[in-house]
Amino acid sequence: MTALNMAELEARVARGEKLERVDLAGLNLSGAQLGRAQLQRVDLDGANLESADLTGALLQGASLREAFLVGAKLARAALNNADFDGANLSGADLTEADLTRANLAGAKLEGAKLRGARLRYAQLDSCDLVDADLEGASFSHADLTDAQLSGARASRAAFSRAVLERAELRDAVLVDADFEGANLEKAQLSNADCTGARFLEADLTQARLDGSVLHDADLRRANLQGASIKGADLTGAHLFGANCERGKLVGAMATWVDLSPGADGERRGTLDQAFGSADVAAAGGGERRYFGAGDVLRHAELEFHDGAKVEIQSSFEHCTIRLGKNTELTVGPSGRLFDCTVVGGRLRVLGRIVEQKSPALIDTSQLFVSEQGAVSATVQQPPESTRFAFERGCRLRVHIMPSISGSE
Repeated sequence: MTALNMAELEARVARGEKLERVDLAGLNLSGAQLGRAQLQRVDLDGANLESADLTGALLQGASLREAFLVGAKLARAALNNADFDGANLSGADLTEADLTRANLAGAKLEGAKLRGARLRYAQLDSCDLVDADLEGASFSHADLTDAQLSGARASRAAFSRAVLERAELRDAVLVDADFEGANLEKAQLSNADCTGARFLEADLTQARLDGSVLHDADLRRANLQGASIKGADLTGAHLFGANCERGKLVGAMATWVDLSPGADGERRGTLDQAFGSADVAAAGGGERRYFGAGDVLRHAELEFHDGAKVEIQSSFEHCTIRLGKNTELTVGPSGRLFDCTVVGGRLRVLGRIVEQKSPALIDTSQLFVSEQGAVSATVQQPPESTRFAFERGCRLRVHIMPSISGSE
């Protein structure tokens, strides 16, 4: 490689010379005027390019490892296959830059401008994109494992098939962003604005979306196993085929959700219907919750606040149901609670409660069993004792035990 100083470099760039494979490693090029420079495959490792103007420059395959590019101007630059490993590009302008297959592993891009930039197949693991402007950028098939994107503005950005395992997207703006088929396992999206975002067939296993806004988000066939969506707003979300087994939705809300295969809104339902085996918290204040016949919930934790009315016509297995003091739970004729624990509230049993572990009913204030009902369970009474009412013909096998201090 041929070595150059800053003055010689600027002069040759001004003449439009092609400077391929030039050795510029470690040079102080702060503030250099290198717009439209032809610097393919040059060595800029460790160079100081603070506030340098590289607008429209050609840097394909260049090496900029550990380079200092704070505030640099790289709008519309060709940076595909460039190596920015460990480089500092905080506050840099990379608007509409081409970073296809570039290596940005461990790079610092805090507050950088990447609007409309192309980062397809780029390596961005452990990259710092906090508060970056990523609107309309393309990260399709990119690797963003452990990347930091808190507070990033990424409306209409494309992350399809990207890897975002353990990525930090807290408070990010992801309106209309595309995550189709992306891997977001254990990603952190708490308080993110995901309005209209597309998570079709995305993997959100154990992801955290607490407090996020998911209005009209497309989560069809998404994997949300073990995900936490506490306090999120899913009104109008498309949830056909979504898997939220062992998920946590305590405090999540939705006026309605779309359960139609084509996301056309033809089949509307509730979160309870969409996430049959999730940890769903029903609202109180006299609201009604209905679990229809044919549904099966397994290993769920449900909480219904004071005053709610709940009707179960489906099959619950190995679930925990917590009820407010004045919450009424009706197990309908088609309802079946197998090996479940019910804490608090008032129970009307027209179906079946079958317990194999003890106790099944804890601190229940009232228990009514109709003539067609069946209860085989241990009842742990509250301090004021449970009020029982049984109709002739019901099937009972009840063991009553005193309340244990500190029980739920």
